[in-house]
Amino acid sequence: MNKIRLGIIGPGLIWEAAHKPVLKKLEDKFEVAAFCATSEKSKNKINKEYPVMPFYKDYKALLSEPFIDAVVILTPIPLNPVIASAALAAGKDVFMEKPMATNVKDAEELVKREKETGKRVFILEQYVYKNFTGEILKIMNSGRPGDILVFEKIYHDYIGHIEGTEGYGNTEWRINPKYPLGMLMDGGIHEIAALSKIFGKPRTVYAAGIKYRQDGYGDYDYQSMVFGYGNNSIGIFSNSYYLDGKRNYFIIRGTKGLIFFEEGSEITVEENNGRKDIIKLKKEDPTYNMWKDFSNCLESNSKPYYTTGKALDDIQILEAVKKSLENGTRINVDLTT
Repeated sequence: MNKIRLGIIGPGLIWEAAHKPVLKKLEDKFEVAAFCATSEKSKNKINKEYPVMPFYKDYKALLSEPFIDAVVILTPIPLNPVIASAALAAGKDVFMEKPMATNVKDAEELVKREKETGKRVFILEQYVYKNFTGEILKIMNSGRPGDILVFEKIYHDYIGHIEGTEGYGNTEWRINPKYPLGMLMDGGIHEIAALSKIFGKPRTVYAAGIKYRQDGYGDYDYQSMVFGYGNNSIGIFSNSYYLDGKRNYFIIRGTKGLIFFEEGSEITVEENNGRKDIIKLKKEDPTYNMWKDFSNCLESNSKPYYTTGKALDDIQILEAVKKSLENGTRINVDLTT
């Protein structure tokens, strides 16, 4: 396979922290061929690091270049489906940050455009490549915990404005989001994707939320969600990007035992008969695993795990959460549109 020549659109924090170092490790598969950003700050930074690299302020100009095979879209969330759709129309494959859209309608349109153009959309959702998801699935499929009745997933972290830093919480489009659900849409989608991989798509959702801080970051600082599944199991997901992030955990309870995972490097399996095992997880770089899988999929013309169809399912879940928060009622996930 020839190297895939990439145009990077929106080389900001996530480019520096996650994708740039991984693509350097995969230089035999991918070649960074151009950049696009609207700010002078970004332009100056890129020109200093890549002095001879083509640079564009208009993504449409980059898309018109025949030497670009695919684009990496790292823009504010509302721009994701707009630029992705234009890239597909220009005959480019797309690697795009999650979520691929902020609502079901735009996500469905992008899935349609992918099919019509014959080009491919890869969603940069690294959480489904984390080791704990695969290990938990193995344990569940082994039958050791029995029939799964309920899970509790707690994920709290603080993201907010911190003076003198360039962290995610200082990003203007996160402070004043032009999309629903604020940080749940931006960060919580990771957790939703991981839960969907393990348990599948829920049938129903009931959600309640609280807004505390007055300095932006969306309509809620905390959400509690109850998911109902087709096998009559129940999932409880507690999510906040304002509360302290310590003591996050994930516990799955079945008729014969339980699975416990605390943010870290091991999973504990406890059976009702007294048997207990601790499974050590290998060190990992899920972003590397993700890009490596994308490369393999391109070579073999196969699909990655997290297809646009699965990404659409997760946006349906979030849209149902939004409606439940607004209405105070249980919402059928498949009837959100």
